[in-house]
Formats: sequence, C-alpha cells, structure tokens
Amino acid sequence: MMIRIVDRYLLTQIAGGVLLTMLVLVGIDAFISFINELDEVGRGDYGFSQAASYILFTLPRRIYDYAPTAVLIGGLLSLGGMAAQNEVTALRAAGLSVWGFVGSILKIGVLFVLIIFLVGELAAPAGSRHGQQLKSKMLSGKAAVSRQGGVWIRHKDLFVRSRVILDGQSILDLDIFRFDGLRLVEAVHAGSAERMDNGWLLKNLARAKIGENGIVKSHSDSEVWPELVARNLFEVLSVNPSEMGMTDLYAYTRYLEDNALDSGAYKLAFWNRFVVPLSSIVMLLLALPFVFSSQRSGGAGQRLFIGVLLGIGYFLSSRLLNQLGLVYGLPPFLAAILPPTLFLLLAWFLLRRVA
Repeated sequence: MMIRIVDRYLLTQIAGGVLLTMLVLVGIDAFISFINELDEVGRGDYGFSQAASYILFTLPRRIYDYAPTAVLIGGLLSLGGMAAQNEVTALRAAGLSVWGFVGSILKIGVLFVLIIFLVGELAAPAGSRHGQQLKSKMLSGKAAVSRQGGVWIRHKDLFVRSRVILDGQSILDLDIFRFDGLRLVEAVHAGSAERMDNGWLLKNLARAKIGENGIVKSHSDSEVWPELVARNLFEVLSVNPSEMGMTDLYAYTRYLEDNALDSGAYKLAFWNRFVVPLSSIVMLLLALPFVFSSQRSGGAGQRLFIGVLLGIGYFLSSRLLNQLGLVYGLPPFLAAILPPTLFLLLAWFLLRRVA
C-alpha cells in the first residue's frame, strides 16, 4: 500500500515539474519560430494570424521534440524540491531504498513513454500536416493543394501532382499537365525531378501530346526543364521526416528502396519514433543520482545546474550523433539508439555510486 501511495505522490510531483518545464521550453521555441515566420508575412495571403495558426499547429511536434529534455529538467526540479524539504529523507527512513525509488521511477517512465509516443504518432504529424497545408495555401495564393496521397501544385500553365517531395531538392513519381487556356495539350509522367541551378532534371519520362490529329506518345530517359515548380513553394511543401508518422515513414522508406534511392533519413526518423519516448525513462533515471547525492553534501544547486546542462547536452548530442550517423553511413537503428544508450550507462554508473 505504501508503495502505491509513493508512486502516486511521485507521479504528481514529477508531472508538475515536467509540465512546467515543457511550457517554458516549448514557449521559448514557439516564440522564436514565430519571430522567424514574420519574414514570410506579407507574401501571398500569409499574414500575422496565419503565422500564429501555423505555430499553434506545430506545437505537438515541438512538445515531442523537447520531451526527453523536459522530463530530465522537470524530474530534477521536482525531486530536488522534495529533497530540499527532506521528503526524500523521510521516504528512505520509512524503508524505501534507492532501488525502490528506481522501481517507482520506471513505472512513471512507462506512463510518460505512452503519452509521448501518442503525441509523436498522432498529434504531431496531424498538426504539422495541417500547418503545412495552411502555410502553402496562403503563400502560394491557392496555387498548391496538399491532400492525403499527393500534392497538387500549379505553376503558370503547368499542374503538377506528386506523391513524394523530398529534402527540398527532389520530387518523385510526378504527373505534369500542361494547359493552353482551358485545353489540355500535354501530359507527362516522370519518375523523378531534381532541382538544378539552371532548372529541373526530369528522368524516365513518358509523354502524351494532345493535338488536333490525336495523341502522340513518346519516351525519354532525361530532360532539363527550365521551369517546373516555384522554388519558394517547393521548399514549403517538402516532406520533413521528423514530421511524419510511423506508417508514412515505413511507406516512404519502402518506396525509396524500391526505386534505389537513399532512405537513410527516413529510416532514422522511423527508429526515433521508438527511441524518443523511451528516452524519457533514461532521463528520469539520470535525475535520481543528482537528487540523492545532494542529500549527502552541499552544492545541490550546482548539481541541479549540471543536470540541466545534461538535458540540453542530450538534446544537442542526439541530433549531432543522428546527423553524423547519416553522413558516415552508420545503420539508422544504431544512430538512433546510441545517444540514449550512452546516457543510460551514465545514469547506471551514477546510481551505483549513490546506492
């Protein structure tokens, strides 16, 4: 019975600290992002209210991104406050050992894992998708429409449809329709289109020209088109792997592999869908040694400061190691799991010292 009471009390204390920390981190990030969005205000129909709406739509993704850092800092603040009021000492005097604390923390961590996973898989992709649709629609003056299963883009006399827009440089599996007024004069299917300095390089083209004498079909391995999609609109519509759900990531990965294209970024994002929620448990375990060590000697504020630095360090190092993994060709699973594994080993080492 006492263990269940302790679990509930720790949950309420830690959840309060995590929510407060999340509010501060996400608030600062959203404010900075809104300031950056002001550069786009005035283009097309994109105004202040649209910029604010776009930031609101992306809040779930920001919550997901900052979750491990918020859990560590919030856990330190909550548990540190309990230690300062001698509540941790009282619990240990009542028979709760360090490893008993670890057991309670693991239960709380599992709950955080489920919440973060649901935010990352449901709320974040949906919010990002709606935000991108709003932004692209306002910036393009309704020249682009994004729907589940594809994106339609209008550029001068061209209508372009694509299922996959990648990394700000490439479009895959696209259909191009050229109109003369209201009359369709040409339909082209291309396997891919890559942006170049002097235009677009289209590969594996199948063309159908529609004239008064009927339809003339032709094929071409590659062509350079001077115009295809407006550059600023293309950047807005590009797919960011970090903003996609697991099912979409898996489908994109299979599509890229079937077409012999690099899928490393999408595989990495797929594995991070598992790693980021699990990192919350690692962050809670990492908070415990600083709380227990602060009971034995002075400098609790200093230890909390070190813990905060560790949280920021995890946020930065995970992104650095992920990018290094992509650059140097590490397996995506290894690049994703390496940061939390290193911090888990650090947490275990510190817990052994204070136990």
